[in-house]
Amino acid sequence: MTGRYQLRYVVLAGVSSMALLAAPGAFAQDVSTAPTTETTPADPAQQAGNMEDSGATDEIVVRGVRGSLLRSIQAKRDADTIVDAISAEELGKFPNRNVAEALANIPGITVGRDGRGEGRAITIRGLGENFAITTLNGRILPTDGPDRSFAFDVLPSEIISGAEVQKAVRSSELEGSIGGNVDLRTARPLDRSGFHASAAVEGQYNDLADKGGYKVSGVVSTTFAEDTMGLMVGVSYNKYKFRTENLGEYSITDGTEAGYGVDFNGDGQINPDENGPAYIWPDYYSVGYVTGQRERIGAAGSFQWKPSSDFELTIDGLYSRFNVKQHNYRSSNYLNPLGDDGSLRWDPASITTDANNVVTGFSLDDMVAEVLTTDEPRKSQTYQFGGHIDWKASDRLKLAFDGYYGKARDATGGRNRFVVAGITGASATFATRDGGLPDLDITIPGGRSLAEATNDDFRAHYIGIQGQNITDRTQGMKIDGEYEVDSGYFKSITFGAAWTDRKKTVNTIDNQYTTSCNYCGYPFTFGELGADVVRPGGGNILGKLDGNFPRNFPSFDIDTYLAALPRADNNPAILNPNSCLDETGATIPGCSLSPYPAGYSNQVIEPDLPASYRIKERTWAGYFQFNLDGGNWRADIGARVVATKVSSVGFGASIASIIPRAGTQDNAVSFNPVEPIVGGGDYLRLLPAANFAYDITDDLRIRLAASQAISRPTFGELSPAKDATSAQSGTYIIYDAGNPNLKPTEADQFDVSLEYYPSNRLALTAAAFYKHITNFVSSVPVDVLITPTNQPANQQQSFPFVEFQVVNGDSAKVYGIEIGGQYFLDNGFGVQANLTYNHSRATSGDVTTDLPGAIPLSANAKLFYEKNGIGAQVSYSYQSRHTYAQSGNLGYLPVKEEAYHEMSASLSYDVTENLSVYVQGSNLLGSAIKRYNDLRNVPNFYEYSGRSFFFGVRARM
Repeated sequence: MTGRYQLRYVVLAGVSSMALLAAPGAFAQDVSTAPTTETTPADPAQQAGNMEDSGATDEIVVRGVRGSLLRSIQAKRDADTIVDAISAEELGKFPNRNVAEALANIPGITVGRDGRGEGRAITIRGLGENFAITTLNGRILPTDGPDRSFAFDVLPSEIISGAEVQKAVRSSELEGSIGGNVDLRTARPLDRSGFHASAAVEGQYNDLADKGGYKVSGVVSTTFAEDTMGLMVGVSYNKYKFRTENLGEYSITDGTEAGYGVDFNGDGQINPDENGPAYIWPDYYSVGYVTGQRERIGAAGSFQWKPSSDFELTIDGLYSRFNVKQHNYRSSNYLNPLGDDGSLRWDPASITTDANNVVTGFSLDDMVAEVLTTDEPRKSQTYQFGGHIDWKASDRLKLAFDGYYGKARDATGGRNRFVVAGITGASATFATRDGGLPDLDITIPGGRSLAEATNDDFRAHYIGIQGQNITDRTQGMKIDGEYEVDSGYFKSITFGAAWTDRKKTVNTIDNQYTTSCNYCGYPFTFGELGADVVRPGGGNILGKLDGNFPRNFPSFDIDTYLAALPRADNNPAILNPNSCLDETGATIPGCSLSPYPAGYSNQVIEPDLPASYRIKERTWAGYFQFNLDGGNWRADIGARVVATKVSSVGFGASIASIIPRAGTQDNAVSFNPVEPIVGGGDYLRLLPAANFAYDITDDLRIRLAASQAISRPTFGELSPAKDATSAQSGTYIIYDAGNPNLKPTEADQFDVSLEYYPSNRLALTAAAFYKHITNFVSSVPVDVLITPTNQPANQQQSFPFVEFQVVNGDSAKVYGIEIGGQYFLDNGFGVQANLTYNHSRATSGDVTTDLPGAIPLSANAKLFYEKNGIGAQVSYSYQSRHTYAQSGNLGYLPVKEEAYHEMSASLSYDVTENLSVYVQGSNLLGSAIKRYNDLRNVPNFYEYSGRSFFFGVRARM
C-alpha cells in the first residue's frame, strides 16, 4: 500500500474512533454481574491478599470493563496452574460477536479468520487449532467440520459467561492439548439469588455490504425454594449481510527452460539442462468478491439444586444453529505458457524475469477468460447437555460425577455448487507488483474489455455439485475425587477416571464421477441457447489496491445457468463435440456430430465414497495427583494414564482408464468399483505433570510447571480413504491418503510465570514457555506410477502421480514470553495491555521454517473509561508477519502472512439504571489479510472484509 493510502486510512480510523467516542454508548450483556449502581466490599479481588483500593471508598465496581478485568485477573490468581481468563462482559463487548474474536485479547492467542472476514479458529502459543481442545463446562464439544478443531463462529458470545485458557497441564485435567485447553463456561443461576432479566436489540452495518443486519438477545435467571434451586435461560438471534473482496486463488508453478521449451530469461537460447534453474509463474489467477448472509441462533440453560452445603446438582445444555448462505463470484484465468496442445501461448519477446527467477511479465494469446460462481452454504447445528454432581461424602472425601452427550452436524451434502463459463480466444498482458496484486489486462474478441462480455461471449464449461454431510457425536463420563490427608505438607490426594466415546462421520455427495464435466471444453454460448444468463458486474472490487486487474466483470446466477442447459438437449443447432468419439477417445471414421441426447443436462448427484469416512475413537483415562501446601507455596505432582483406540472406515477406487478430452487439459477418468478400506490403531501413554507456586511476598508469586502432553491426529488424517479424482482436471495427485495407525503428537513442555498484584488497581504478569514437540503429523508427497486396469491400447498406459501420504515423524521447538498488565485510575480511566513473543522452528521433510501459525510478535492494548454512566474504550491488536504454511504450491516457498492491525472502539451510556444505549465499531483501520509465497511479488491470498458498526439498546431488571 502506498504512503498516500496508509495516511488516508489512518485518518479515517481516527475520524471513526472520534465519532464513536462522541456518540451514545455500548453496554453488552451481563448474565452474572450486579446492576450498574451496585457495588460490594466483598468482591473476591479485595479478599485475595493485600489488594486494597486507595480511593475514597473501599468499594469497587463489579460491573463493566473494570469489574470483568478484575474477575479475570482473580481467576488467574486463584488458579492451580498457569491460566488466562476472560469474563462475560468482555465476551459480550467485543464487536463481531463470536467467542474467537473475544479470546484473541488473551496473551498468546491469535485468531484465524474464515476467509469471509469473521474469526473462526484460534492459535495458542503458536500451535494451530488442531493442537487445542475446546470444552464446555469441562466437556468435549462436538464440531461441525471434518476434523477436531472447533469452529467458534457457531457460538454467539451472549450465551457464554466466561472462558478460561489453561496453558500448563495438571494430571487431573483432560488430555489432548499441546497448545492449550479452552474451557467455555455457561452461567449458573445460584451465582445470583432472586430474579434477574436483561434484553438487547442491536443493528449492524458493514461498509462493504449493501444491507445491514440485526441481533436480539435476552437472559432470564431466577432462584426459588429458599434459594436452593435456580433456573437460567439465555437466547440470542443474529441475522446480517456481509461482503468481502479477495484474491481467491493465485496458484503458482515452476519449470525449466528445457522442460517447457521457453526462453524464460530472455538470453536468446533455451537452456538444454533438464535440471537447470526453475522459473516461477502464475498458473491460475482469480480475483472476486463474496456476498452472503449469516444467521446465528444460540440458547443456553441451566438448572441447579443445592439442598445443603454437601450436595449440589447441576443440569445444563447448549444449542446453536448457524446458517450461512454465500455466493462467490470470481474472474479466474489459466495463464500457463503452453496450451493444451503443447504450443507456446506466451509472446517470447514479452517475457521478463527477476533475480529470484520469478516471471514478472508476459503477454499471451489463446486464453480462456473464465468467470465462475460458487454457492457455499453452511447449515450447522450443535448441541450438548449434561449433568454434574458435587458431593461431600465425608469430612475428608469429596466426589464429583459428570456425564454428557453432544452432537454437531453440517448438512450441506450436494449443496455446494461450482459452475464455470469461459470466453475463448481472449488475450491478456501480465505484470507483477511488489507488495500488491499483479496486473492482468484481459481483452476478449472484438478488442473489448471483460466487463463488456455478454451471453454471446460466455460458453458453458464445468459444473461441480458437492458438499458433505458431517455428524460428530461426543459422549463421556468421569468421576473425580479428593481425599484430604492434611499431614504436614501433604494436604490431599486427587484421583479419578474418565471415559469418552466420539464418532465422526463424513459423507460426501457430489457429481464428481457423473456429470461434472458434461460440458467441459466450452461447446456453446448461452446466446446460442437463447438464454439470458450473464449479469452485469458487481462493482469496482478491491478499490484499496493499485493495479490493473479484473475489477468489474460479469457474473451469473447458478440457478439461471443450470436452467439454461436443457435448451441444448435434442437441439439440432447445438452439437455435442464428443459425439463422434468412441469410448477410447478416438474419432469414429465418417461420423457426423449429433445433438446432446434428451436428459443430458440433468445433474446426477450421488455419494462420493472415496471422499467419505467414519472414525470412531474411544479413550479411557485414570489419574492420581498429590497436592502439597507449605503455607507460602503450593504444588501438585501426578500422572495421567491414557489409552486410545481408533476404528476407521474409508473408501477407495482404483483407476480403470484415463482418456484426454479433446480441446482441454481435462481427462475422462473411469474408476473401478469402490471398495471399503478398514483400519485402526491404539496407543497407551503415561503423561506426568507437576506444578509449583511460591509466594515471594504477599503480592508477588512465581509459578513453575513441567509436563508431557499429547495432541491426537485429526479425523481426516486417520481416514484410510484415497481420492484420485483430481486426474479428471489433468492434475495427477492422490489426496486423502490417511493413516489410521497414526500416533499422537507428543511434547515435553516447561512453563514459568511471575505475577505481581500490589493492589486491585494494578496487576502485572510475565510468563515464559518452552515446548519440544515430536511425532508431528505431516503430509509427505510420494511419487507413484499408476497403470489403469482397463486403459485403451491407443492411449498412454501409465501415469506419474504424487500421493500425499500422512505420516508421523517431524519435529518442532517453540518458546516464547508473554507480558501483560492492567492499571485502573481513580478518575475512571484504565488501561490493559499484553505482548507475546514467540520463536519456533519446525522441520517437515527437507523444509525447515518457523512453525506455521506461530506469530513471532503479537500485542493487544485497551484504553477505557467508566464513570457517571459512561463507558468508552478503544482497543488495538497487532500480529506480526509470520509463516502461514511451510509450503504452498511449491514446496520450497513457504507462505507468509503480512502483519495485521486491528482497531475497535465502543461507547455506551446508561440512560437510566436499567437502560443503556451503545455504539461500537470494528476493523476501523480497514485492515486486510495478505499472504505471499515468501516473495513480495508472488501473492498467495488477499481479503478485505470492510469496517463493521453496531448500535443498540439494552434493558435490564
